[in-house]
Amino acid sequence: MALMTAFAAVVSGFEAYTQHLRGAYSHWLMWTPVWLTPPTVAAAVAALVSERAARLVLPVTALASLADGIVGFVFHIRGIQRLPGGLRLGRYNIVMGPPVFAPLLMCTVGVVGALASLLRRERLDVLSDVLTGERPRRLPRPEPAPPDPAWLPDRLAARVSHGRFQQGLALTSAVFAVLAGGEAYFEHLRGSFNQWVMWTPVWVTPPMVAAAVGAARSQRVARHVLPFAAVVTFVDGLLGFGLHLRGIKRMPGGFGNLQFNITMGPPLFAPLLFCSVGLLGFVAALLRRREA
Repeated sequence: MALMTAFAAVVSGFEAYTQHLRGAYSHWLMWTPVWLTPPTVAAAVAALVSERAARLVLPVTALASLADGIVGFVFHIRGIQRLPGGLRLGRYNIVMGPPVFAPLLMCTVGVVGALASLLRRERLDVLSDVLTGERPRRLPRPEPAPPDPAWLPDRLAARVSHGRFQQGLALTSAVFAVLAGGEAYFEHLRGSFNQWVMWTPVWVTPPMVAAAVGAARSQRVARHVLPFAAVVTFVDGLLGFGLHLRGIKRMPGGFGNLQFNITMGPPLFAPLLFCSVGLLGFVAALLRRREA
C-alpha cells in the first residue's frame, strides 16, 4: 500500500505539473500538488522500512494531499465560473475549462496513503517465506476486535485491522469511480469521442460503481464480483494510457517535441488515475471482513 501511494503521488504530481503548465502557473496554488509530490513519495518509501514513518509521517503527507485536492477542486470550479457565461454555460465551460474532477481524483493519493498508515504491518517472517518459495508457517488465529479506542486515529486503525473497513473502502472506490468516469466523459467530449474506444471508461464506470456499492452490502459480491470489475477498470486505464501515448506520438514533432506535446496533447497520466480506482476496488475485495 505504501508503494501504491508513492506510485499514485508520482502519477498525479506529474499530471498536475503538465496540466498547470498549460495554464502557465498563473496562480501560486497551482504549484502545491507539484510541491507535495516529493515529500509524499519520500514518506511512502520511508514507510516501507520504518513502522514509525508509516504511523507518523505518511498520514501527515497523505492528509495534506487530500486537502490539496479539495482546494484544487474549489479553484477549478471558480475557474469554470469565471469563463464567459459562467455556470449558465456549464456543459461547454466544464468541457473546455479546467478539468473539474481532476483534483478530486488526486485525492486518491491521500486515501491510499492514509489507509497504508492504518493497516496492520505485514509479518516479515511470512513475507520472507513467500519470497523464498518456502511453505508459509501457520498464522495465529486473528485476535478478537477490542473495544474502539477513544482517540479517532486509533479507532480507525482498530476498525481497519479487525475487518471493519472493507465496506467503507468499497464505497470510497465507488465515489472515485464516479469521479473518474465523469472526468473521462468531459475530457473525451472535448475530443468529440472521435474513436469508439474513448467511450470505454464511461461504459466501465456503471458496473464498477454497482459492484463497489454491492460489495458494501454483500460479502459474496465483495469476493466474486468486485475483483472482476476492478481488474476491468484497471486494464481500461492501462489501455487509455497506451492510446494517450500514441496520441502524443502522432502530434507534430512526436516524441522529439515531447515537452510541448505532453503539455498540449492528451493528458498522459490521466488514464493511470483511472487505474487507481481499480486498485482501490481490488484492495477493498482483499480486505478482511468482520465475521458475523
